Amino acid sequence: MSTKYKTLLLYGFALLGSTIRIGIITSPNLENSVRAAVNIIVPRINEQIVKTRGTCFITHTFFIALRNAHDELNEKICNLANSEVTVIIGVIDRESGSIIEEQCAELNMLFIHYYWTPGHKQRHQTSLNLYPSMEYSALMERLINLWRWDNFVYIYSSYDAPKQLIDTLSRLEKSPALLRAHALDDSMMATALALRDTCDRNRCWPKKNRVLIELSPNETLTFFDAALKLGMISVHNWFLITALDDLKDHVSQYTHNGMRVSLLTVSKEKWNENDITIKLPDMYHEYLAQIPTNPQTPFKDFAFIFDSILLACNTGDRRIRTCQESEPILKYKLPIVKPFKGLTGTVSFNGTSERSDSKLHIWEMGITGAGLHTGTWKSTWEGSKELTMMAKNIPGTHEHYQASVRESRTLKVTSIHEKPYVIEKVLPDGRVKHEGFCVDLLDKLAEMLHFNYTLKIVKDNKYGERKNGTDEWDGMIGEILRGDADMAVAPITVTATRLEVIDFTDPFLQLGISMLMRQPNPKASSSLTRFLWPLSASVWTFSAIATILTALLVTVAAVLSPKESTTEFKVQNSVWYLVCILLRAGSGYNCQAGATRLISAVWWTFTLVLIAQYTANFAALLTVDRKSMPFNSFEELGNQTEYNFGAILGGSTMQFFKYSRIETFRRLWERMQSAEPSAFVSTNHEGVNRVLNEKYVFLMESATLDYQVTQNCNLTRVGNVVLGSNGYSIALPKGSKWREKLTRQILDLNEKGIILMLKNNWWKKSQQECQSNEPESLQTSLGAENVYGLFLLLALGSGIGILCAVLEHTHFIFFEKNERNGQTPKLQQMIETIHAEIRSSPKI
Repeated sequence: MSTKYKTLLLYGFALLGSTIRIGIITSPNLENSVRAAVNIIVPRINEQIVKTRGTCFITHTFFIALRNAHDELNEKICNLANSEVTVIIGVIDRESGSIIEEQCAELNMLFIHYYWTPGHKQRHQTSLNLYPSMEYSALMERLINLWRWDNFVYIYSSYDAPKQLIDTLSRLEKSPALLRAHALDDSMMATALALRDTCDRNRCWPKKNRVLIELSPNETLTFFDAALKLGMISVHNWFLITALDDLKDHVSQYTHNGMRVSLLTVSKEKWNENDITIKLPDMYHEYLAQIPTNPQTPFKDFAFIFDSILLACNTGDRRIRTCQESEPILKYKLPIVKPFKGLTGTVSFNGTSERSDSKLHIWEMGITGAGLHTGTWKSTWEGSKELTMMAKNIPGTHEHYQASVRESRTLKVTSIHEKPYVIEKVLPDGRVKHEGFCVDLLDKLAEMLHFNYTLKIVKDNKYGERKNGTDEWDGMIGEILRGDADMAVAPITVTATRLEVIDFTDPFLQLGISMLMRQPNPKASSSLTRFLWPLSASVWTFSAIATILTALLVTVAAVLSPKESTTEFKVQNSVWYLVCILLRAGSGYNCQAGATRLISAVWWTFTLVLIAQYTANFAALLTVDRKSMPFNSFEELGNQTEYNFGAILGGSTMQFFKYSRIETFRRLWERMQSAEPSAFVSTNHEGVNRVLNEKYVFLMESATLDYQVTQNCNLTRVGNVVLGSNGYSIALPKGSKWREKLTRQILDLNEKGIILMLKNNWWKKSQQECQSNEPESLQTSLGAENVYGLFLLLALGSGIGILCAVLEHTHFIFFEKNERNGQTPKLQQMIETIHAEIRSSPKI
């Protein structure tokens, strides 16, 4: 077709169909690639190579390179409105887009964009978003739950990025750790370091370090470079990224060490040429040839620009308002867009500004580094949503690889019943389940190294030793040598003889040999002054002073009271009277006056309570004494004869004493060998029972000993002596390929504190609270602070008694007449009597 004829044909389309002017707003770094895409797509639409509903002829396209969000934007959009531009396509970020959207709403210009907007309703009815934001957020939530991301880190750069997932994050049981990458962090090294520190604090390494990354394409790749330098490109990391459109071109250098990368995108693996009548591959390759540098997301950029221009052609005519018009258009309406096929799928809006019919794709970087399409999310305008995941059935994916590895890695594990390492538990349905520290450790290793296992208990319930000096072994060692088990995970220690026939990993628990015995019975001790212990010295002193003072008060009350005999209640007699009350004996004196009776009653109460407290405290002191250990070292154990001692027959503890060349341990071995009945037991449980029921000391590994002490308050460790330095390890056949892998993983679990956490779960799970009697040195006598109320009662009662005596004396003077004249007044007689008593009292 000649150029002249083509021009006439296009001119005819322009006359017959609708014409449209489009404004393109983008950033300077994307201007060249956007111009190239528009210059390729617009002519194809005008030449009707791309079929649209009706006839669409794009007469002009205006480009604006937006350096920042406030770069004379209002004036530039006004210029577009004056140029009769009705549709603006924004190839910009969310922050700039929100400003453009406000200004387009005032001028009734249609604003088409494609970025992930926060999950809330659009404020204006003059914009259409080609990006399926709501569906993208829904798919994100579904995958987080499906993949069981109960703990992950969310890395973002835009300040309002968490708004996009605010509904999703609010429904999670545990909120993720938020980590913002600042604009000044060009190398992303600070962000990568912050991620590593965050995971160290939150302990997200044991399973997998899960990270959701919402950065720009360039920031995402820069972040991967920084993570590579920090050693975070490994099997322990799983990244979910949102910015890229495929995993083929830019992440191939990160494929080693088994790092898992997942991607959510609108891009398909291949476009379907039947969807749109156009030679898409030719257009796309022409676009790639025209851009100077290959962008990070070439297909996504081209596809969204393509669909944006198609959408502009399907929106019909629109009346806009120029900036010079004073009267605003009162009612804005979204255009009615009939569904059409685009490069990003079916484009449909159903009367809203959000796409209602979309298809999203889940990609994964496979084990070999290839990009694999592992899932599809479909949603329709009717509201139906469907997620199809195919990762388990696609060779090369991480899930398929782990499943195949687990199927081929089913190991036979032997163990032994030993609390708290392996405990048998019968479920309500009759099935037998095993739990314990070793089972938890085995589960962790199986998860990290991707293997399955079957656990069985050793038949003869032995750890393993040579049979009568032959080359045959019994117990778990024998099962490994015969090929009945691939490994033994139990409290089994490394010995020289065992190491000759099998291999061991590095220890998962460090231990030594210590002594377990029953708590010794308390012994009573004797003392000449032991009867004084129930009361402190201060209480005894205050009691003596109280006795003397009360006796003086009784004498004074007797002198003041006219009814009382001053002859009977002299000072000496009053003391004797009170002492007799204290000792619950008769004194021969009887009070006649109310005052002396009141003081006597208070004294009686005081002595009654004081003696009761003395008796109770004396009984406690007679029954509680210091618990002394009969021995505190292995040498003292060998020198005593009261207690027998032994170990597990054939165990590493027995072999330690058997082959030792130290004299002390040789003597202990000879005594164990010659003991009758036998000093050896077959299990730890049997040894603990002998300790509880006999005078028997059980020599056992310190780790198991610590557990037994927490479970029984009658057991105790002898001293702090831990003999030797050994550990529990996993036993394997000679030359096993699993030895190095298990050792490396055990070291990793130890460094991260996971093994200590597992140990604490079982060692403290059923720990008893033992209420032991206090030793004698901690038993205190009854102090003054415990009985000061008694002395206060005595003082108060005595004071009231003296007050009564004064009242009686006053009553006698004023109301009873003295019939004898010239007789000495009663008060003067009282004073003289007191003086006489003082003079006649014995000198001290």
